[in-house]
Amino acid sequence: MPIHRGLKTAACALLGAALCPQAALAGKSIGSGLSYSHSAGYHVVVADLDSKEMDVRVAMPHSKPADNMLTVAQWAVQEGAIVAINANYFGGPLNYPCGAARGNGTQYPGIYGEAANCETTMGWTRGKGAVFGSAGRHADAKLLPQFTELATGGGLLLQNGRPRDWNHAKLEERRACTAIGLSADRKKFIFVVTDSRACTGRGLQQVLLANGAADAIHLDGGGSSKMWIRGMGYVNDVRENRKPSVVIVAKPRAAQKCPGDCGSAKCVQPFYPPSAQCVGRPCRAGLGASWTCDSTMRRRVRCEKGVVVSQPCAAACVPNQSLSGGACAPCPSGNGFYCGAGTIFGEKGALYRCSQGVLIESKRCPKRCVEMPAGTNDRCE
Repeated sequence: MPIHRGLKTAACALLGAALCPQAALAGKSIGSGLSYSHSAGYHVVVADLDSKEMDVRVAMPHSKPADNMLTVAQWAVQEGAIVAINANYFGGPLNYPCGAARGNGTQYPGIYGEAANCETTMGWTRGKGAVFGSAGRHADAKLLPQFTELATGGGLLLQNGRPRDWNHAKLEERRACTAIGLSADRKKFIFVVTDSRACTGRGLQQVLLANGAADAIHLDGGGSSKMWIRGMGYVNDVRENRKPSVVIVAKPRAAQKCPGDCGSAKCVQPFYPPSAQCVGRPCRAGLGASWTCDSTMRRRVRCEKGVVVSQPCAAACVPNQSLSGGACAPCPSGNGFYCGAGTIFGEKGALYRCSQGVLIESKRCPKRCVEMPAGTNDRCE
């Protein structure tokens, strides 16, 4: 549970101002369900995960690792975000993510592991979340599939409302740092980024506790630590503008705007061009022959011989960097059979066939659908 205000005050008195840079300030609203505050070099956004108008997500990965090399601001603009921060540590010539990374239910490409460091992961979806160890399973698409979002940091800061000794090798004090937290009831998501010389591990813990976090991890730091807010730009003073492969965003929930004349036909809203289409009816408003993702990122859509065609993706539809095209993400463990509502979309209790990322047939299981280890077909009972 969040620490009581009186206890926070007492803790700050004991720790001293340098180690307790911020109590729970009355933040200013920066959007529905979002508030921002800053003090003593700590910048904090608290997001209401119960908001019907706002989502907190890991940004949707692109199919090519090179397309994921974007600055935090570029990710924010592409996602239509109000808030964006850097997430996973990264490395290699294409900035591959270190540790588990999943956005909108889609695994990031090129993930690698790093012993004793990129092993502490936060997973969440609306209404639930957890912090857990992911060592050895960082690239496993079946790792806790109930969480559509995964971001991995250097270590724990808080667990069950109590401070934990952090990973001192990864959290470099008196530089900039980034952290995220979840409230005990999973109704708040807390973003924290510091200025270039402000960070201490104890200071991060106190800020997170003061703003309602019960579980928290620290993310990439130093020159990578950035918080971008729409209308304000970067709010912390880090000069470097690196290109993290994974960012976390808070953005308005996508609205499905469909024409009233689809009748019995299925309506889809392509991501680009932004005009709704009626499946099986004549194409309208610039829809081309190349596949593009719909606004839910669960289907791909195109114009074929003058008629709108739509296909359901198993894991997600992944847009290209220009957002004008898109492809179904690969089947999580290769072509084969998968239970719905697990590592793929679909209905719980149904078995689906995935081929090249597309769901092409399904059947309802008589009793239940059994998920098998990665690389083995799921099956019905």
